[in-house]
Amino acid sequence: MKIGIVGLPQVGKTTIFSLLTQGRVDTSSWGNVREAHIGVARVPDARLDRLAEIVQPKKVTYASIEYVDLPGISRGEGKAALEGRSRDMGTYLNSLKNVDTLLHIVRGFDDPNIPHVEETIDPRRDIELFEIEMIFSDLAIVEKRLERLDKDLKKIKSRDLELENEVLLRFKEALESEQPLRELQLTSEEEKRIKGFTFLSAKPVLQVINVADQDADKIDRIVEEYGLQKQAAMCNVGITAVCGKIESEIAALPPEDAAMFMEDLGLKGRALDRIIQSSYDLLGVFSFYTAGEPEARAWTIPRDTTAAKAAGVIHTDFEKGFIKAEVISFEDMVELGSFQAAKNKGVLRLEGREYIVLEGDVILFRFNL
Repeated sequence: MKIGIVGLPQVGKTTIFSLLTQGRVDTSSWGNVREAHIGVARVPDARLDRLAEIVQPKKVTYASIEYVDLPGISRGEGKAALEGRSRDMGTYLNSLKNVDTLLHIVRGFDDPNIPHVEETIDPRRDIELFEIEMIFSDLAIVEKRLERLDKDLKKIKSRDLELENEVLLRFKEALESEQPLRELQLTSEEEKRIKGFTFLSAKPVLQVINVADQDADKIDRIVEEYGLQKQAAMCNVGITAVCGKIESEIAALPPEDAAMFMEDLGLKGRALDRIIQSSYDLLGVFSFYTAGEPEARAWTIPRDTTAAKAAGVIHTDFEKGFIKAEVISFEDMVELGSFQAAKNKGVLRLEGREYIVLEGDVILFRFNL
């Protein structure tokens, strides 16, 4: 999974990046350099930890997320791209080409030492402002491509180009009405035709409100606190909150000390867990597990994935040669301790190619090469 961290300048993106990557990437020399930075976060997983205790494997492999931290976009940059005046937007879009979702960091803290680019703290305004910049950026891409398609369709007749033209005209109408593309419903064929474009407003977005330390008690009611009901109801949009500064410091503490500070602040769970779980929920993905003597591992798949497709996530040969899946729930695995014990108890299930994998399933795949 790959996630792009975006937002206006001076909102705490680098702080959140450090929190998510648990300080594994040195950000001290970044300054105001306008380039993307990449870091990988290990997804905390209590179920995998428990499975490792039971199975005692030689290796434990957690799911991971690659985060791309992008420079801040200011008011007018998307419009500059639309008017052909932006030299940076192409590089910016290229960095986001393959991300699955956007993590939009929104400033909710006040700090006189760090002026807000819009002068006042207003998360709802900033969300709307950034959305408009994404829409302008997408509209620039659409208009440029439509101009090219118009020329090509005058030379040759092509159903593929005609379909692309129809889709982009729909996009143009939506964008000119300030409707983000993520709210449009596309057929699989339409999605295929526009797959090569980097449309920012088409990507799912998790709005992360970065609040001050003293506002930790607002985290659980962030939508009501800042009047974000409209944004929360939008298609493919999620909202959560963090106290970026203090929670990044807490993340560096030993578990016992971290728990004490979190309790003092009234924080229910870590920022890292909140953001990752919200990202998983937004994208509709979850983990299943393989567990044996060589390795215990978490695998991330979309909901409604079949057993054969899940096997293919591990290796394409597993899907091609799929025979069956031996499946046990995480709860039963913890209670019984092994696949063999589950088999003896009659709890282990033999499932075929079309079995829909459930969150927390522990699976042993049988295949023939």
